[in-house]
Amino acid sequence: MPAHVLLVDDDAAVAKALAALLSRAGYRVSVAGSAREAEILLDQRFDALVLDLRMPEMRGDALYYLASARQPWLADRTVFVTGDITEQAEQIIRQTGCQMLLKPFRGDALLHLVLTFAPLPPRLVDRAG
Repeated sequence: MPAHVLLVDDDAAVAKALAALLSRAGYRVSVAGSAREAEILLDQRFDALVLDLRMPEMRGDALYYLASARQPWLADRTVFVTGDITEQAEQIIRQTGCQMLLKPFRGDALLHLVLTFAPLPPRLVDRAG
């Protein structure tokens, strides 16, 4: 079964584009448009977590801590995607120890990071590269 990625972004267009990219590469992707939706989805097992930092209701770092408490392996398999280029945002993400991509970014940059967290079977890696 393909690796399962939880993608959390409140910008529907961004979420749709990133989900398409990851799905084409061979991942099974579940999309949440909010932290609250993501909390519900965390009843499923995920191999990687891609999330926005700035979202209504709950910041991405708070969701990261919640997700990694429920699924400890996600602590090392998370990438933040954000358009927030402030020093505070960078510091928040740096404290998690997670990777960060600043929006806009190239799709292959995200794919490369997710592949390190959740490798695909060899026949699917050819499609991802």
